[in-house]
Amino acid sequence: MASIEDSVDRAAHANDLIWRNHPRPSQLRQLRADALRAALSEGKDATEIASRLGVRADDIAWMTSSETASWPAPPITP
Repeated sequence: MASIEDSVDRAAHANDLIWRNHPRPSQLRQLRADALRAALSEGKDATEIASRLGVRADDIAWMTSSETASWPAPPITP
């Protein structure tokens, strides 16, 4: 995975593996988040990145929102 130079390609590859029952999904989520952060810092458009990964631009925001990649927390209901 580290040999993939393009950050969007790295994120897309990690995303594909996550959905194929890879034995280390947490590590892949972290790799994807790091690659997405790199792509955004390179000035790449979030909407174009989202299209490449088959997700929404809002998904890119939560995928990169914390230092550790995780699913968004479910809302707490009383």
